[in-house]
Amino acid sequence: MKKIWVSLVMLALVGSVTAAEKKAKVDKSEPIAKNGVATTLSAGLTLADGNSETLAANASLKTEGEKAGLGSVWAGAEANYGESTVDEVKDTTVENAKVFANVKKTLSPRTFGYLDASVLYDDVALIDYRATVGPGLGAYLVKNGKRTLTLEAGPSHVWEKIDGESNDYLALRFAERYTCQISATAKLVQSLEYLPAAEDFDDYLLSGEIGVEASMTERLSLKVVLQDKYDSTPAPGAERNDLSLIAGIGFTL
Repeated sequence: MKKIWVSLVMLALVGSVTAAEKKAKVDKSEPIAKNGVATTLSAGLTLADGNSETLAANASLKTEGEKAGLGSVWAGAEANYGESTVDEVKDTTVENAKVFANVKKTLSPRTFGYLDASVLYDDVALIDYRATVGPGLGAYLVKNGKRTLTLEAGPSHVWEKIDGESNDYLALRFAERYTCQISATAKLVQSLEYLPAAEDFDDYLLSGEIGVEASMTERLSLKVVLQDKYDSTPAPGAERNDLSLIAGIGFTL
């Protein structure tokens, strides 16, 4: 049933993007590229009561922007929590938090150096913490008023404590991020990150997301994001794959 719902959501998301693209083609005006930094606070809440009681909540604070000729920043923090109660038995279904930062320094109009870092906590996946940090180089394959497509590659060091056991290792990082201003009021964001262990490519982390943000007012926006996280060597008893669909309201500070 979960796969059916995810498929339906993805079809609806793709349909919305396609419709927005067609609308954007009709509108010949080119969106103005922003040159500055903006911070957005987002939150969502879902409650259900009846044969079972469910609660799902999420919150995030993200900063994104660029200074022409200098570089850009993409940083923030996010947290998700969910629980379900059936026959007075409570079960935590989601409990995670992440802090991340990616800072780019312009080297040329199409290339940049970067520093990427993140810290993750996930109680359900038995991750006490997972911290990664590393520098690298990247390039803009596409960069204009409507779209950007970046590729990044570099070394990354990973420190983690999973199910009570600590470990650290050197990994390689390959990442891609695509943004598209699909209409005057809607934006598509997609990203993918692959971190294989340098000594064993069968041990890797893979994460990606795709989402749409639609402005309702100058400061308020509606966001829908599908996230997927895959760990090839999870903790004993934990699933390799975690899929989350997050919807909420964003407020630009």
